[in-house]
Amino acid sequence: MKKIFLVLVPLMLNASPWIFRVSGESSLSKYGGTLKRRSAYASVAMKADLIRLKDSLFLMVGGKEAVWMGRDKGPIQLDPQQADYLLQGGVIKYLTFGKYIGVILDHPCYHQIDTLVVRSLYWNKIKLIYGNYRTKKPLQYRKLRYHIEVGSFLRHKDIPWLTKGLDFQFDIYARAEYAFLRVGEVKIYTESQLYMGISMNYNFHPSLEINLGFSIAGEEGEGRFFVGIRPIDRKTFREAEGAPYIGIKILY
Repeated sequence: MKKIFLVLVPLMLNASPWIFRVSGESSLSKYGGTLKRRSAYASVAMKADLIRLKDSLFLMVGGKEAVWMGRDKGPIQLDPQQADYLLQGGVIKYLTFGKYIGVILDHPCYHQIDTLVVRSLYWNKIKLIYGNYRTKKPLQYRKLRYHIEVGSFLRHKDIPWLTKGLDFQFDIYARAEYAFLRVGEVKIYTESQLYMGISMNYNFHPSLEINLGFSIAGEEGEGRFFVGIRPIDRKTFREAEGAPYIGIKILY
């Protein structure tokens, strides 16, 4: 970490210009099934390219706030129950044909609302990313968009607070979407997200999410309506296996 700091600080001080290029996505989903205290889900995620370090290499920061809502009984469906956040920073290089590659430090943290926390859950992770998934660019007809991550959880015997509540040492995440039908300005698409956590004992904890929906591109962003399900969800945190959902999403 010290070496990374010594490299990044001189680059930041000499960088020109500052960019502040922002992109992100927001969503709201309503779940069916029998999830405890989680009948709805809302999230806001944002990424910013702050500084041009060199040519197409940028210093970036990002974050995400997610809230699980609902009660087991009664008409109130949007009562916040669990709140999670993600902070991240790193470097990203934009390649040709819309692709990118990067090295990112993730710090996610998971919280209960108005409930005694019996299990602290957070970690720090270094990950490599590669893909062509950019929220500022609308989904294109018959063109695959994807994003891939390979992560390594930070652990040290003398620094126990680096990772708490999770025994993973590696993980893999892949996201892909494809618009297979177009009707006027509306594109019908499918999206899949696959996660695989690998524990310290090399046990595998998979999660698969599948969506089907339609997308409409606007002047400044993109709107979506979708239905989906997680047929498999064994990652040991915030699981929602077998619960169908409907949702809306805005990308910008």
